[in-house]
Amino acid sequence: MTARRVRWLTPLPLWIGILAGPVVWAADLTTSYALVRWSCSTQQFGVLHLITLLSILLVIGGAWVAWLGLQQTRGNGPEDGGRPRERARFMSILGLTSSAFFVLAILANEMPRWVLHACR
Repeated sequence: MTARRVRWLTPLPLWIGILAGPVVWAADLTTSYALVRWSCSTQQFGVLHLITLLSILLVIGGAWVAWLGLQQTRGNGPEDGGRPRERARFMSILGLTSSAFFVLAILANEMPRWVLHACR
């Protein structure tokens, strides 16, 4: 096993892939909620959409890290075992699915902004 592949067995990149989605989703929701009053008073509604776009890009970045981890832990062994390589592979898959779910959640939070007026 090369040093590059061993690096992906460390927890930091694996946890980035898993936690990027929920952390960014919570930040998107909180930031958007906090800026509604300001955007209504200044008529700057594009800022709310920009926050959503930035959030989606950050979650995609977390998914990219999870994808790299999946590529580095590729093998023919089982994915449900207790060895570090198998755990890393499982965490990479979990990071990809978590990121996909939270991109959908961020998009679901964005839909009312297109349909409803934020200031009413």
